[in-house]
Amino acid sequence: MNDRYRAFLVIPSLLLFLLMHANLLGGEPVTKPRGRGSVFIYGGSARASRYYGIDGELRHLDTSETELTATTFGVTGNYGLTNDLQLDVEIPVGYFSIVSQSRFPKRSIFSPSYYGVGATWQVLHGVVDASVSSMVKIPPGFHNGIYDDPKHPSFLSDGYFQLLTAVNVGATINTLWLKGSVGYNYRDEEPLDEIVYSAEIGLSKVEGTGVFVLLNGVQSTGDASQPLRPFYAGTSGSAAEQTISDGGSGRFNTIDRENYIGLGAGAYLGLTDHLVLSGKFSVRLAGVNTLALSGAYMGLGYNF
Repeated sequence: MNDRYRAFLVIPSLLLFLLMHANLLGGEPVTKPRGRGSVFIYGGSARASRYYGIDGELRHLDTSETELTATTFGVTGNYGLTNDLQLDVEIPVGYFSIVSQSRFPKRSIFSPSYYGVGATWQVLHGVVDASVSSMVKIPPGFHNGIYDDPKHPSFLSDGYFQLLTAVNVGATINTLWLKGSVGYNYRDEEPLDEIVYSAEIGLSKVEGTGVFVLLNGVQSTGDASQPLRPFYAGTSGSAAEQTISDGGSGRFNTIDRENYIGLGAGAYLGLTDHLVLSGKFSVRLAGVNTLALSGAYMGLGYNF
């Protein structure tokens, strides 16, 4: 691929990476008891100046030292409707910006990413716990199409409808805990559906504290080395105006499909009987047609 067309990869599915770092999302193997719940407020930032190309090779976004920064904060909530059925809600808000040292203008967008409503049903109790979770993710806008959104002509778009359904399994052995999840994420509009998976191992020797390591990833249901189509990520206006804004280099690929595997590590600390502080760092280790993101996140949870 010619260097002037080897552009950075913008990611409408970036929030999937970010939201997997909130500890109290729906999809835990154990649900909240009836009448009990939790609220989790989180924030953090992920950056990428490189990407894994369609051949899986790691490259810089371009020769202008372009960097994408995704700052995300939000709230998640869980409430036990019965001892085995839990209501899950999440509202993430993101500020995404692309900055280059030369040639390109700064581009940014600030918006709620989606409104998520779902439920988790615990189907197995005992030495091994298991649940089935499902969440509808409603975009903040209703334009159909991520490539021709008139309100967001530069990148991202107003989002798209998603439905994520997953099976979650966990077990505790003395001071060690193990958790795993695999799900199918239906995505409307141009992005292809994907398989989402994660595995976690943690250690807690002191009540109310713990450390953990997390492996997570996404596998597209299509060929990630064949993105749907390229598009110009300049400003709105005529073709000439977009070329000028684009620095004359042109082509940017929207990620409508990708494969990646990432690694995370973190810890949590119980401040009181109700308050929990947590932190996590994550990095993508490999992938195809995906950003080489790394990020850090902090959160504060309240159990009631």
